[in-house]
Amino acid sequence: MYKGKPCAGPDQNTDDATYWRQIQNSDRAGMEGLYVKYTQELFRLGMSIKGDRSLVKDCIQEVFLKIWQYRHTIKATDNIKLYLFKCLSNKIHKEVGKDKKRYGHLNAELGDDLHYEQETEVGNSLERRKSLMEAMDSLSARQHEVIHLLYYENHSYEDISVIMGINVQSVYTLAWKALANLKKRFVLIGLFLMTFLA
Repeated sequence: MYKGKPCAGPDQNTDDATYWRQIQNSDRAGMEGLYVKYTQELFRLGMSIKGDRSLVKDCIQEVFLKIWQYRHTIKATDNIKLYLFKCLSNKIHKEVGKDKKRYGHLNAELGDDLHYEQETEVGNSLERRKSLMEAMDSLSARQHEVIHLLYYENHSYEDISVIMGINVQSVYTLAWKALANLKKRFVLIGLFLMTFLA
């Protein structure tokens, strides 16, 4: 179902509520519209939680299949994007929890997708890029997710609490710990380089 890039088709300016009503009325155009509109964002979110492309693609597909399967009983929601993000987050965490041995750590593939924007910020230095990727990969999956939602997707702390299924204070705590870990790691790298180059 996931194709990597949106294909031509549904009007991406159509109101989400219209798509939702179409889904509830068994009109596949609604499902296709939401899929095309949000697949890229969902994929980026999924990769921030778990850097396993196949797993993320499967989970996105499963979210949409479940929505279609339960289309006659799903309730209206005032923020469909948040609903989709929360469903995907829950699905990925559930899958990761099923097999910690197989999905226990973030995949190195994450670097190419998630850190593209960071590469621009830190310049073309390969060493600095590598250090940044290692620092991000050192975060827990939940810390990684909250940083992605805050700084890549520009969600509010309140929205993130809904997506991740935790209270707002926990979001603040996760974000603070993640930033503290990143800062600490970069300070250590800086001290090492100063000592090495002295």
